Amino acid sequence: MAPDIALAVTATRWPSWLARFARNKGAMVGAALLVGWIIIAVFATQLAPHDPTEMLSRPRRPPSAAFWLGTDMLGRDVFSRILLGGRISLRLGLISVVLGALPGIPLGLLAGYLGGWVDTLISRLIDALLALPSILLALVFIAALGPSIGNVMIAVGLATMPLYARLVRGSVLAVRRLPYVEAARVLGNPPWRIMIHHVLVNAYAPALVLSTLQVGNAILIGAGLSFLGLGAQPPTPEWGLMSAEGREVLGRAWWISTFPGLAILSVVMACNLVGDGLRAALDPRMRLER
Repeated sequence: MAPDIALAVTATRWPSWLARFARNKGAMVGAALLVGWIIIAVFATQLAPHDPTEMLSRPRRPPSAAFWLGTDMLGRDVFSRILLGGRISLRLGLISVVLGALPGIPLGLLAGYLGGWVDTLISRLIDALLALPSILLALVFIAALGPSIGNVMIAVGLATMPLYARLVRGSVLAVRRLPYVEAARVLGNPPWRIMIHHVLVNAYAPALVLSTLQVGNAILIGAGLSFLGLGAQPPTPEWGLMSAEGREVLGRAWWISTFPGLAILSVVMACNLVGDGLRAALDPRMRLER
């Protein structure tokens, strides 16, 4: 198959996988939930009924008509803090994914296409990084960079980089010997053009699915680091930090930690549903099984 024809075939498949994704009820529920949180994050300042850092009432006031989700340890409105916290957590997830994908995808592409000593060097580096779980790797980076929400984004991004490199390398190995890639090579296209325009464009699906899943995973890791006091610092309205602030009074003021925890759960679940829907829509083997 000629290179231009291959790209045209890939372009015509876009609406078909999008239609398959739309038929997946779980994926659509996840997408609607995720879009809802994105809208809330964008307009959080306008939607929040109170200043999230202002002490408005007595501490640990239960949910009521005045404060829908109660107040926290300092008398701040939990509902307003959750709305503003959504902006921080979603930004953390998206930026972390970008920081992980930007170095990870090119490394995987180079390792898979060039092979030889380049593949060996990159693969050994990735194996060393994958030897540690993402949360422990993020802790190592935070220990070096210091606790802050910006450093959490960098740490989580770097911790997820080897996942992208390994996944893209495997996809490239499966694509680089296909006839249209060989045809592009015979026609005299330079390696960089073949890698970008002919290999990567047909190996993007696994990376797209991973990115969706990693948004939720990054939010979860970021919340865990903030829970440990290594991420967002008071009085920042971040979900993990909010959950940590109410853990000592969970029996008496359950709403302080419970509602931020439910917010984390909803976003992570939405990302997983969207990721599963994309995998089902883009993976031809799953379509054959159905």
